[in-house]
Amino acid sequence: MKRYAIIFILIMLVFTGFSHAKGLKGTIQLDLSQPPQAEEQDPVLEKYTEIMGEISITDQAYEVVENIRTTVEDVESIAMDVEVSEIRGQRIERMFFHLQGSMESKVVRVEFKEPSELRGYILVADQEKMESRMYQPINNQIAVRGLEDASKEVLSTLSISDLDTFFDFSQYSVEVLEVVEEDGVQDYLLEVDALDEILQVRVKSDSWFPHEISVYEGDVFVGTMTISNVVFNPELDKEELTKLPEAKEVRM
Repeated sequence: MKRYAIIFILIMLVFTGFSHAKGLKGTIQLDLSQPPQAEEQDPVLEKYTEIMGEISITDQAYEVVENIRTTVEDVESIAMDVEVSEIRGQRIERMFFHLQGSMESKVVRVEFKEPSELRGYILVADQEKMESRMYQPINNQIAVRGLEDASKEVLSTLSISDLDTFFDFSQYSVEVLEVVEEDGVQDYLLEVDALDEILQVRVKSDSWFPHEISVYEGDVFVGTMTISNVVFNPELDKEELTKLPEAKEVRM
């Protein structure tokens, strides 16, 4: 699945849950005490085993990937600025938004800043209610819909808030392309072979949180996502996260 390129293709840049890995009521358990009989082998498990067996990662790359994973797995809330540049034909289109997410509240809030036609739009997704609400200043309305009916553009924008999944590169082949050191901080450039797309990920050793992800489909450059002003575990009040300007609500 092209989980990174879809951000650029669909909205220039589902919300399956900000707490995807931590909030599930049940977990899948495998009994490894006895090997499964050949005739009972799950084809999905077979494919997974085949893919995992082909993964190639150096010790240095593994250490970086693990540092990223351990950094995001303890995050309970987050705030960040995200800028996305997408190549569309001969044009470069850009989007900039501020994202806040709380695992406790299961709410993600996205405030769009650029381009000008999206400035002032505010998107709130509530997993508990399974509902998204989009404030549209152009007509002073709030579009309300279930998350299962939300547009792909909405879902792809919110997918970045699912930290445990979005920033987990451990299931792919990873290579360190370069390391640049400045003031004692290493800036790593990783190349991640994500099956049907190639990612080039930049991450610094003082945060271990990716600050740039470039996406390629084959040899074709799709776009770049730049993340800045990241704050881990800020105090985010659910009432403030879900607050929108007073406007007429329209259920879609």
